[in-house]
Amino acid sequence: MPRYFDFEVTLVLPRRVWRRFLIHKAATFADLHLAIQDAFGWQNHHLFEFRHPGDRNKVIAGIPDMDEYEDRKVPDAKKIPLKSHFWGLGLQPPSWYEYEYDFGDSWLHEVKLRNEVSLPETFKRRLLDGERAAPMEDSGGEGGYERMVSVVEKGEDPWDELEHVRSWLGDWNPERFEVEAARAGFDRPAAGKPTRIGSLRVQ
Repeated sequence: MPRYFDFEVTLVLPRRVWRRFLIHKAATFADLHLAIQDAFGWQNHHLFEFRHPGDRNKVIAGIPDMDEYEDRKVPDAKKIPLKSHFWGLGLQPPSWYEYEYDFGDSWLHEVKLRNEVSLPETFKRRLLDGERAAPMEDSGGEGGYERMVSVVEKGEDPWDELEHVRSWLGDWNPERFEVEAARAGFDRPAAGKPTRIGSLRVQ
């Protein structure tokens, strides 16, 4: 039976914003990067890296760029399989890795492997659950996120650009995450009848 990694990815913010999804065990870190992009609604406009927690010099995968990284090696995410660093429930430390997207805004994510599961159907990835809206692209990091929340929930903007920010945010709400709508853009299923989440079988 096809096997899948069951990941939970949490965006490091004052409020917990997280997504949980399955991705085929044969996937690469580039595939995981795109899954995180789609799960959180990022637009894939910036550089990214997967690293050992808290250590910017221990890079697992990213986009090689010799002009930017003359003093350290960044392995190509397209060439690094997930199974080279994630080994199911018998993980060696660390049990999670850090993913940073957009080095200007510095959106940090904790990528944790919850489980390894087996299903009778083949697909590339499937969204399981999540909570809260991710920030808008290019919104200024954690400080920008807090500003967005203030505008939506309190009607206050510390930079006195309330109406401009409201117009830019549109109907964005920090507490809103519609999982069914998100699945429509995230899931990459194979043909055939979908398997219910309740039928996951751990091996």
